[in-house]
Amino acid sequence: MFPLQSALLPGEMLPLRIFEPRYTRLVQDCLAAEVPEFGVVLISRGSEVGGDDARNTVGALARITHHMDLGDGQYELLAQIGERLRVRSWLPEAPYPRAMVELWPDERGGEESPVTDDRTGQVVDAIFALYQRMARARGAQVR
Repeated sequence: MFPLQSALLPGEMLPLRIFEPRYTRLVQDCLAAEVPEFGVVLISRGSEVGGDDARNTVGALARITHHMDLGDGQYELLAQIGERLRVRSWLPEAPYPRAMVELWPDERGGEESPVTDDRTGQVVDAIFALYQRMARARGAQVR
């Protein structure tokens, strides 16, 4: 798992420069796997560097599409964001953040949408609350 201070959407590209030893190990493990992917989640409080952060439980899979070994335990990566995931539980962080996750497929829209006309206002309120939460995590304010 790779905690970030940005929320990402499926299809987006994620450029990363890896320099912390724990994430160097994560990258090495991913590159050795048949499918080189890892989870990303939004940090709700704290910093990307050094640990000691609070993390959200919703994220996405990131598949490494390109990588460059810069030597001295550093990598440049380009990953494509894929399917959403939910963190069921966080595991011990040895040697990097790990979690038990389940994939969370997109819900179908259109006439079969789980959001009915009478619930639209509730959904808009929930989205606005999420924007406010993300802004607070970044020290900003939604206007």
